Amino acid sequence: MIDNQSLIDKIDNWQLELKVNNKHIHLALLEIFIEFEQFLTNSFIEYALGNSSQNGFFPNRRINFSDKEHLDGILKCDKQYIDYIKKIQEIRKYIFKEDNCPFNKIFSTSEFTTYFKQIQILRNFIAHKSEESKTKYIKNVLRANGINSFIKADTFLKKINKKKNKTYYSIYIDNFIFYSDIICNPHFEQ
Repeated sequence: MIDNQSLIDKIDNWQLELKVNNKHIHLALLEIFIEFEQFLTNSFIEYALGNSSQNGFFPNRRINFSDKEHLDGILKCDKQYIDYIKKIQEIRKYIFKEDNCPFNKIFSTSEFTTYFKQIQILRNFIAHKSEESKTKYIKNVLRANGINSFIKADTFLKKINKKKNKTYYSIYIDNFIFYSDIICNPHFEQ
């Protein structure tokens, strides 16, 4: 059954820790993003296999897979590793019918894709600290948010977005919660 409780628990645990000391806010985002990606992957697999969410929702499928091995065989092709996030974006319309595919609701909104891409870039910068990841972070995260000089990831995440009157960290976390709720129940509106 598909639910976002592990993600919510991870967010709640970090919220408690960050109230005491927000020094590791960048690590919180990293761990929560990994949990969100895992949630998306597990949801995709479960829905593709015909299972439902905690709310009883299940999308109409175009293809019926007999088991996870069958699904993985189709998705892998000739590769060792399945990049589920990429696969969700590329082939969701071939596996699920358009009318109620929960992944359409998130991957077709520009706000989600913008935040998702920014968080992926942040994750790479936090994890690798390479020149390439730093350049992408400066160009696609800082400058895209109107910040014209380099600041560390933790400083950026604590910074207030003036349009939303929230920290960038809070904006990203709110999106994780909102979009995970949509995956569990595409009829969910806030």
